[in-house]
Amino acid sequence: MNYHYIKNLIKNCMVNKFQIISELKKIEANYKAFIIDIWGVLWDGLEPYENSIITLKKLVSLNKPIILLSNAPRRSKVVSKRLKDIGIDYDCYDTIISSGEICRIKFLENKNKIEKYGSTYYFIGQPGDKTITELLPISETKNMDQANFLLVCGTRNFEDELDKYKNELDMALSHNLPLICANPDKVVIRKTGELLICAGIMADYYNSKGGVVYKFGKPFKDTYDLCINYFVSKNPNIKKSDLLCIGDALETDIAGANNFGIDSLLIANGIHKKDLNYNKLLLSEIELKSFFKSQNIFPNYISQNFIF
Repeated sequence: MNYHYIKNLIKNCMVNKFQIISELKKIEANYKAFIIDIWGVLWDGLEPYENSIITLKKLVSLNKPIILLSNAPRRSKVVSKRLKDIGIDYDCYDTIISSGEICRIKFLENKNKIEKYGSTYYFIGQPGDKTITELLPISETKNMDQANFLLVCGTRNFEDELDKYKNELDMALSHNLPLICANPDKVVIRKTGELLICAGIMADYYNSKGGVVYKFGKPFKDTYDLCINYFVSKNPNIKKSDLLCIGDALETDIAGANNFGIDSLLIANGIHKKDLNYNKLLLSEIELKSFFKSQNIFPNYISQNFIF
């Protein structure tokens, strides 16, 4: 039977079988472990969403291992400390895996990569993002002519737009620098509905102009390999079918789950808030199916909020 026919058949089944749920407790018994996004599910970059801490603690009390999987362009330990500062304590989850940490492991401290490209980088991002380079034999330069690669963690200011960075990106292109993207997200959302651009949008611009781009984090397979390897280290009998991925972004959270073959729950009050919430009510099932089909990405479940 034709491969593409089978693939389309599976996708048609997926788009027709998603379930709208009001609370996580409706389905939690079906899963042994959880992979949960941070920004858009647990907090908005400033403070936790209502019920997010209670929901995490409820899952922990049920002995459900939790990985917080974030496209934050920082060390996992930095993300963990920031969460503690806003009340999401270490006892609310088992571990954090950040895209910044993956970028560090897969590229910045990868001897083969650094030997191939060089050890001097030009940086775009916020000062705190530079923790992903700490204690490594690489160095930053402010001079594009001296750089071996471009390390992009995000905007320097949250209010910035892509246009502010196009001149720098074009200059890097003229030097044939590879762009190392420590956060594949294009946007994140505040509770107010304000969208902030991320490194992923710069990486996509660079790629569209012919630049070489390396992205690390969600939705890429090796990210989910790290997750399942962690769970298996805790429970050798755990399988993909035992995992549920929870996130607010189709292009990263849900696509990553789709590609890796694990179930997913889309939180509607995240970055797709305007697409999915009309007058603060979810769209009809027919409209939701149409939206997911237009994106060619399909969650198994959809819920307004992350609530047990």
